[in-house]
Amino acid sequence: MVQAVILDVDGTLVDTNYQHVEAWARALHEVGLTVPRAAIHRQVGKGADQFLPTFVQDPALARRADEVHARVYAELRAHGYALPGARELLAALAGQGYRVYLASSAKPEELEDSLETLAARDHVAGIVSSSDVARSKPAPDVFRRALEVARVAADQAVVLGDTLWDVLAARAAGLRVVCVLTGGGYTAEELRQAGAAAVHDDCAALLASGFPRGF
Repeated sequence: MVQAVILDVDGTLVDTNYQHVEAWARALHEVGLTVPRAAIHRQVGKGADQFLPTFVQDPALARRADEVHARVYAELRAHGYALPGARELLAALAGQGYRVYLASSAKPEELEDSLETLAARDHVAGIVSSSDVARSKPAPDVFRRALEVARVAADQAVVLGDTLWDVLAARAAGLRVVCVLTGGGYTAEELRQAGAAAVHDDCAALLASGFPRGF
């Protein structure tokens, strides 16, 4: 029986994936790399530790790109709005007695902004960010830490995400995972093939489905 619901944030609850794409595109260009935004989009959902080696091999350039991304994203993230049904889903889960945890590759300050955007402080029991683990998604560390914080076994929790990296990380942690398509980077078929148990258009459709009953 599900006791805890562990949710990704960017692209799942808050419409910030495209801001990350833009921030990374500018950051990579500043260190001399012109990478198509389409290619960057497919990597969003990873933390910087996993994202940067895909494009940057020089450690000094990678650190510089990370700094530029942080600066540019700080300017853009105010335009990240709650996705359809996200606030309602969080309120419904908490109201039904599920323990709700956010587990993200994002930095702590970014998640603080997301909590405000989602009006979710009263609904969230705990948060795990990239600063709490050694490796970000697609490594399973974030979700394993969320299980420790929630004090539940993997079969007592379910994950909600939007990217391939959420699915791979959740499955590696032994967790069931459901996806929404609001992140824009992957098709429903790709997410299902990776191991998602179900895929919905957005959090509103997910809520209407009765989630997390049946998982």
